[in-house]
Amino acid sequence: MQRVCLLSLNMQIQTSHSTLNIGLTVDALVSELEDRFPLTNPGPADQINSIMYQAGQRSVVDWINSRIQNEEL
Repeated sequence: MQRVCLLSLNMQIQTSHSTLNIGLTVDALVSELEDRFPLTNPGPADQINSIMYQAGQRSVVDWINSRIQNEEL
């Protein structure tokens, strides 16, 4: 039986330096998300599509905060 090395399994993967060192803490990320997607109160003039879109964005921020709090317990 002759063994053959497949080229696709012998590839080197190049990794960018910026991929390895993001320099962003969890606290900084959560703070940025809080600033970017604040909890808002919709008004009568707001379109339902806009309200739902903003609620979806905010629900992600709320989920991340909940996940972090559960890890600390």
